[in-house]
Amino acid sequence: MAARKRTGPVTRDELDAVALRYLDRFDTSAKNLRRVLARHLKRAAVERGADATRDATTLVDELLARYQESGLLDDSRFAGAMASGLRRRGASGRAIAQKLRMRGVDGEVADRALKNVDADAGADAELEAARAFVRKRRIGTFRPEAERAANRRRDLGALARAGFGMDVARRALGSAGDDDGEEF
Repeated sequence: MAARKRTGPVTRDELDAVALRYLDRFDTSAKNLRRVLARHLKRAAVERGADATRDATTLVDELLARYQESGLLDDSRFAGAMASGLRRRGASGRAIAQKLRMRGVDGEVADRALKNVDADAGADAELEAARAFVRKRRIGTFRPEAERAANRRRDLGALARAGFGMDVARRALGSAGDDDGEEF
């Protein structure tokens, strides 16, 4: 059976249903949910005509405000959960901040979430994340010993591209000294 084609203007209930379906599957930021609803409105304008979405931006604003007020949509909670998961998987602070900004989280909220995650993780969360990255990618001390020296620059480069500083990269690979004199 084909999907029923809607006619008429976009309603509050329709936008509410679209938003709740999305929120049922994903935790997200307010800005990202606004993008999801904007895509729905764009499709509705094509299918039903531009008049169908005339008052929709006001409806979207009201909907987002209601969700934020009720706690259903919380950028701080979203940022904290995402930062925590990315940190556990070995992401650098720079990579986490960039990913959060791409998902529509304000820079201040992203920084606060990262500081909270790092405070919970302990003294050197960046180093622990770098070690998790090294383990996951099987580089550095996780390579066969015969291949380590030949791939040292490549391993340092991988850590640099992941957003880790030189000192953290060297320590994660197992050397804290300036024995190789390399710079990023």
